[in-house]
Amino acid sequence: MMRRQFISVAMGIILLLVLAGGADAPGLWAADSKPLPSAVPVGSSGGPLARPLPVALPPPVPTYEYSAARKADPFRPFMETDPPLKAKMEEELKKLMAKRSGPISPLQQADIGRFRLVGTAGDQKRCVAVVEDGISKKYYPLVIGTYIGLNRGRVSEILPDRVIVEEKAGKQAKKEKVRRVTLMLHKEKEEEEGKP
Repeated sequence: MMRRQFISVAMGIILLLVLAGGADAPGLWAADSKPLPSAVPVGSSGGPLARPLPVALPPPVPTYEYSAARKADPFRPFMETDPPLKAKMEEELKKLMAKRSGPISPLQQADIGRFRLVGTAGDQKRCVAVVEDGISKKYYPLVIGTYIGLNRGRVSEILPDRVIVEEKAGKQAKKEKVRRVTLMLHKEKEEEEGKP
């Protein structure tokens, strides 16, 4: 309570001093301040010319410049519709596919005669055959449709004792000759002799 009373008394004293002008501080009021000298030159009396105050220039506005270097053209279609250009791109795609159509698996890197049928497993719905590479002694599984051999042969049938592979023999007058190669199941010598 006492604090409120003290604050109100202090505010009253300050207000009285300001209103009565009892502060006696020159330049506190706008009416007390001196006018600035004018920028107009003093007449012909030869007085000094007052220089005008420099005018502050506004800060420069940053400008944006678009650089198209290393950027895609936004107005160019993403699909080429020009027939000659489209034909050229198709040719390049065919060349690329021709390069990729080479042997890609170990089964396609050797002749069919190099592989030996070791066994077959499965039923009529799903058959799997296993062949052995005669040189590297590695085993590879075969299913219907697997590519094998240098002439892009494909497994067409898997029977309990053999695998039939169809491969292209050559092209003559737009007809491709298909050669059928049979891989017979390799039987062990002991089984052939009748030994258990």
